[in-house]
Amino acid sequence: MSLDSLMTGFGNLLTLVSAALGGGSMYRQVILSCNAEKLILPVTPASYEMQTGQNNRIVDIIEFGEAQLFGNPALKRLKFSSFFPSPTHEYPFVVGDNKTPAECVEMLTKWKEAKAPIRVIISDTNINLMMALKQFDYSERDGSRDIYYTLSFIEYKELNTPMANNDKQTAEETGLKERAADMETPDTVTLTDKVNDVLDASKKAYGDYTHYRNIIQSNNIKDLAINNIGKLKLGERLKVPK
Repeated sequence: MSLDSLMTGFGNLLTLVSAALGGGSMYRQVILSCNAEKLILPVTPASYEMQTGQNNRIVDIIEFGEAQLFGNPALKRLKFSSFFPSPTHEYPFVVGDNKTPAECVEMLTKWKEAKAPIRVIISDTNINLMMALKQFDYSERDGSRDIYYTLSFIEYKELNTPMANNDKQTAEETGLKERAADMETPDTVTLTDKVNDVLDASKKAYGDYTHYRNIIQSNNIKDLAINNIGKLKLGERLKVPK
């Protein structure tokens, strides 16, 4: 068998492997976008790792012991590795943008230093998230001019913080802005799927969990005890003292 035939057969094999791993526009692609720029990874990573968690809380209850309270989901973490191929090799399994390794590295570095969220899409999966680039490690091996890399992302969520949007004028004497108006405390908080205990009610009403005792006292709840969970039902309205 000639060398050309061998390389052609090897290239076809790599194409099939790439397809199996998610290559080509009709197969899996990893698409990154930031500030109106987009990068389709030239070589689809063979695997990825998604981490999910839950911020549950453990409280110590008098005359009961420890109890676990379910919290909100933690930020998702995504990690994968692949390489940016040098165009001098003409690999048959390149399925994304035909950028040089240096161009890919420059783009990702610029996005990371811009402190802007990056949308990460892995086609044919449910991964379509706004994320922050936490870690970008890359290296060259064996003088091939291919750049091998690992990308680590953490989910990015918009914060709804109206108190931080202070449009008051700056005082000439101090050079500081006037204090924003205090947040109004509601008279009641309704228990829902997202607000299902006095800790959540405190967070909803006051902006943090530390004032839950005010709600306990105003609603004749003896303490934050596990035996009160059955008494607090969805749709119930808890009084909130000012």
